[in-house]
Amino acid sequence: MSYLLQDDDEQITEPHSVSAGLDYPGVGPEHIFLKDLGRAKDYLIWGGIIPVLETSHALTYLEKLCTTLPHGTKVVLKCSGRGDKDVHTAIKHLQV
Repeated sequence: MSYLLQDDDEQITEPHSVSAGLDYPGVGPEHIFLKDLGRAKDYLIWGGIIPVLETSHALTYLEKLCTTLPHGTKVVLKCSGRGDKDVHTAIKHLQV
């Protein structure tokens, strides 16, 4: 079983990512298996993490998503990479 990004007509949609290799519209079967069993518990932890730019897009969307979820819903966001390499790019584009 797989979960895929789909439009209203159930056609697979392409994810948006500026990172090579992160444009797969599905979730791995091992994560699906654990989720369906109720064994995957996901928590968002803020601890001085500087996410890479690709993950930052997900963090921004997560703020909007969480307002639409029932109270008590748990969400996981996997941060990967080192965001410190993107600091200069962010400063340049944000004109900080």
